[in-house]
Amino acid sequence: MFKVFISSNQTEFEKERQFIKKEFEADYFLKSFFKVFLFEDSPSFGLSPETTYFEEVRKSDVYIGLIGSDYGTIKDNGLSPTEEEYDEFHASNPDSFFYIQNVDKRDAESERFILKIQPDNKYSFFDTNQDLIDEIKKSLVKYIERGQKDNDNFDKKLILNSSIDDVDDEAYGLFFDLLKDDDSFTKLKDIDNKAYLLERIGAGEIVNGVFHLNIAGALFFAEDVNKFLSHEIKMVRFKGITKFDAIDRLNFKGSLLMGIKEFERFFKKNTNSGFIIDGMNRINIDEYPIKAIREGFINALAHRNYERSSSFIEFYIFDDRIEIINPGKLKYPLTIEDIKNDEGIGHRNERICDILYKTNYMEHIGRGISQMIGEMKKSGLEEPEFSEGNDSFKVMFKGNGGKISHYENNENVINLKDLGLNQRQIVILTEIINNNVSMTYDDHIKMFNTSKPTAERDFRKLAKLNLVKKSIVNRKVQFSSPDY
Repeated sequence: MFKVFISSNQTEFEKERQFIKKEFEADYFLKSFFKVFLFEDSPSFGLSPETTYFEEVRKSDVYIGLIGSDYGTIKDNGLSPTEEEYDEFHASNPDSFFYIQNVDKRDAESERFILKIQPDNKYSFFDTNQDLIDEIKKSLVKYIERGQKDNDNFDKKLILNSSIDDVDDEAYGLFFDLLKDDDSFTKLKDIDNKAYLLERIGAGEIVNGVFHLNIAGALFFAEDVNKFLSHEIKMVRFKGITKFDAIDRLNFKGSLLMGIKEFERFFKKNTNSGFIIDGMNRINIDEYPIKAIREGFINALAHRNYERSSSFIEFYIFDDRIEIINPGKLKYPLTIEDIKNDEGIGHRNERICDILYKTNYMEHIGRGISQMIGEMKKSGLEEPEFSEGNDSFKVMFKGNGGKISHYENNENVINLKDLGLNQRQIVILTEIINNNVSMTYDDHIKMFNTSKPTAERDFRKLAKLNLVKKSIVNRKVQFSSPDY
């Protein structure tokens, strides 16, 4: 959220100032990106007016100045509050926009002020309030677009205080282990020249014979990522449906590919899994489809705003849902409907996406959202929900209350005959797993008219393969679904 400081002769532009604020609060684009500061609407907390407006102008991202016919009160230093505010802002920030009202007569100091601001600032003229807000909106759209262009290049920015010595051998090796089989870099991985390969990958550049990582390269390959930029992933398993009681947590600050590995371990540890028997096949099923959740997590890594140094990626598991939150709203002018339809997908971090795309973790650039939706539907679960906060993007995957759901076209199918099971064992397993019942040796003998040694042999193999769980209840051996 960008802070906008409105500066003008308050008496002359009293109505215009309030109009601007109301328009910012009502307009979807403006309120999504900007928050207006008006001196007259803010409590001073005992501070002098000068102290208040100087503090606020220093904290602002954008300065909007209005100039009309009356320069305003001239202070002891020969300047009006408006010009003082401008000088304070302009000393450290170039993002000033002026809007000059068309009037029949303007005082000499206003004319001088206009001549002063013209060389260094964007300015336009207006007649009506609607003209004014239209001009402001045009300026701020360009401001956002320019900022996004700068941000698009952020992950390509060279880190001049980095070198090949900062590269982590494990992260470097993991990248080559995860390369797609058809990627051209698989043929180069045995070359004993890290700097050359990392430059080819797009992770940095060799400048005057010295290799330097870029931001993307540091995120993938640096031994200490936080030496160069703030990076953290918080994973928490909560008990229940609120954030009151955390039962497992992991704060990860390492490389992105290692982060995906840690995510997979944390996800499997903190969600349920199992299987059902369908004819001759064992079908492994989970509480959530790993492909959908992993895609959501990778999306967060790929598209978060890494310039937000105080923020982190959040991966939260509750009893009824999973939430993934990453810093940074969608790139303007993208909407949630756009990304759900795979329309106009833009990448905040092109270099990060390029490196990820070389690995098995990213199948298709720009298809992640539709893949999440498809995998959840195949699992019999609701589509993921997408939402934006003040400066964040969240994906929520609703579960089935801890239960596991049957997949359509599940890929995790094992032919039970490949495990060496006989027909009796397949029938027993189907009964136990699909009907959630327990069976004893006596049940086996009655069902198949067999001897006790045969029943013991059949169950022993099922237990050894971890297909059933053996327990003793009331001094009697019984077999039931295994715990996962």
